[in-house]
Amino acid sequence: MSLPRSSLSQVCRAIADFVGVGLNASANSIQVMIGSPASAAPSVTDTTHRVNLFFYRIEPAGFFPGDTPGDPWWVRLHCLVTGFGIEEEQVSAGENDLRLLGEVMRLFHETPVQTALTVDDETFRLQVIFLPLGADDLNHIWSTQGDVSYRPSIAYEMALAPVLPREPRPESPLVGRIGSEVRAVSIARTSPFSGATAAPPVPRSTVDNSRPDWAPVICFVADEVCAGSLLFALGSQELTDFVPAVWVAGEPGAAVTLAWQRWTSSGGWQDEADTTNTTATSLTLDPELGGDAQTVEFALPVDLVSGGGQAVLYAERSWVRGADGVTVKVRSNPLLVTVYGGA
Repeated sequence: MSLPRSSLSQVCRAIADFVGVGLNASANSIQVMIGSPASAAPSVTDTTHRVNLFFYRIEPAGFFPGDTPGDPWWVRLHCLVTGFGIEEEQVSAGENDLRLLGEVMRLFHETPVQTALTVDDETFRLQVIFLPLGADDLNHIWSTQGDVSYRPSIAYEMALAPVLPREPRPESPLVGRIGSEVRAVSIARTSPFSGATAAPPVPRSTVDNSRPDWAPVICFVADEVCAGSLLFALGSQELTDFVPAVWVAGEPGAAVTLAWQRWTSSGGWQDEADTTNTTATSLTLDPELGGDAQTVEFALPVDLVSGGGQAVLYAERSWVRGADGVTVKVRSNPLLVTVYGGA
């Protein structure tokens, strides 16, 4: 019975597969392995070249100090890459070692940021950074490999990789309004809140479309008033009659997609299937000009209207990064709708 695949093993396997594809391993009689150099060293009867990935060190990311056991744990992987070439006609095993390492170095130099990986619904990208190892570091690693003689090797740091919990912690709801109240005695601190609340104001924003990675800016427009956070009572006529009108600022005519996320106590924030395609209408979002804004209507999620909770609306756009041709998705500021009074 084989062991279950952990998120860490899936990340390392994805890196090995990337190397195998880049080297055209099947056509060139190359075997890409994961393990210690001692386990990868070929015997005299082997007829295939080998590239070994030895993940010899794992250390924490150094960020995210407030993570809980239910959050992804992000780590840095240190990988030693060793080529084990075999002797071929007029080409020595040592030269084939260098041919293998040279191709691996070319691959990681050309693709320092890997394509997006998805492991257990967590999507991320690894950055590969060359790590020059000194003589003492190399000697320390190879001295643990038994009788295997030293072969030319290179090391990389690959970050950040997730260690995913079996039961992820559902993300918490968001704050829709802020209020304050002054009470005369401390015993009244447990009494129901009766003070005034206010949603955050919508600031005037201008999108810098000279940047290829510009993100849209959005707001709700209701009765010629701009809003970033709305509050409704479950079952109210106000909620039944409300249809969100969204002002999308960005490069005029640029395509964007409006998408909802809905919060539930069991699953946290999850994407809604329904989206709508629209375009940005102006570079500047000025809340004083809400009455003149060109807006697009996009209905609230059905489950939010019937069951309450929270939903967040984003405007998304994609652009192609010129450095490596990777398609990157950027998101606008969030718009929050809270429906209170449910179970």
